[in-house]
Amino acid sequence: MTRSGSASSPLAKIKAGELAPVYVLYGAEHALIRVWIDAIRVAAVDENFAAFNHERFAGRDLEGPGKVLEACMQVPLMAKRRLVELDEPEAIGKGRGPANPKLLDTLVAYLAAPNPSTVLVVTSAGIDARSRLVTAAKKTGVVEKFEGLRRNDDALLFVQTQAHEVGIAIDSDAAGLIVERVGTSPSALAAALEQASLYAGVGVRVTCEHVAAVVTDSRDAVVFDLTDAVGMGRHERAIAVLRRMFSQGDRGMGEAVPLVGLLARQLRMLMLAHGVGLRAGEVASAAGVPPFIASKLVEQARQFGPDRLRRAFAALVRLDGDLKGGSYVVNHAPELALERWILESCDALGAVARR
Repeated sequence: MTRSGSASSPLAKIKAGELAPVYVLYGAEHALIRVWIDAIRVAAVDENFAAFNHERFAGRDLEGPGKVLEACMQVPLMAKRRLVELDEPEAIGKGRGPANPKLLDTLVAYLAAPNPSTVLVVTSAGIDARSRLVTAAKKTGVVEKFEGLRRNDDALLFVQTQAHEVGIAIDSDAAGLIVERVGTSPSALAAALEQASLYAGVGVRVTCEHVAAVVTDSRDAVVFDLTDAVGMGRHERAIAVLRRMFSQGDRGMGEAVPLVGLLARQLRMLMLAHGVGLRAGEVASAAGVPPFIASKLVEQARQFGPDRLRRAFAALVRLDGDLKGGSYVVNHAPELALERWILESCDALGAVARR
């Protein structure tokens, strides 16, 4: 995914009216794909003649690409160009049985030699970089992949770049706070940035105060609080945080399974912090997190002695097995199972035998 905020970035060119004849936008981050589509529509379509020059197709509704290609080859009416959109090209023809890869041959051929007076936008969450559509479009147009970010420093760069591209001034600490609160999903980051900017007001630089006022903590932030309480052995506080999380969710397996995954990730980060000697600089480098988050991880890791950290992780592994293995008790009362994990990890079970 392009993150350059320069005037030469593909999104900047679109907004300046410099359009390629073909765009292939693919990946799981639908909200960001929508940003590009909206920008292309504004640049490519004269609203007065949109009914004649803008057509949209869904692959699942097509028996073949013929209608799309016909639309692409039409002459614009009272305008410079036509806009044709195709979603889910991989689904073309599936309504009549198994997919036939040859159905896309003519579409691939068109991408290799597109009509210069038409802008064709192909979107998909079901193709990858190996797709023939991607390969063909790279030679004549723009290909962008929209996927989640794995590292917090990448998320921080994304917020800063996104702010630059849309003309939002933001403090670096405020950008970091957005990452801390919403995680690494580009869609969530973009939404949080927009929310903070609207709250700050037009032309006002976004600060930590603006972010704190309107961007709520994500599940990642709540997990940090929960792990912090467990590390200090404060089981009452940890259970209160857990209950707050479940009160805001579905109170069942849909809440418990991802929570266990996030807790496991957090505990692994704490193990990493111990492994590098609780030095924030090395944690930041090894984990790929901003310095202020690395410092928090080191502070949290100090609350966990190595023995407690190992016990907490082992108990979490058992709980994960129960959740995924179909334990009747755990499946019907996942919140209680997580409370037991908290009590066990905080050495608060007393005479009750550990599992």
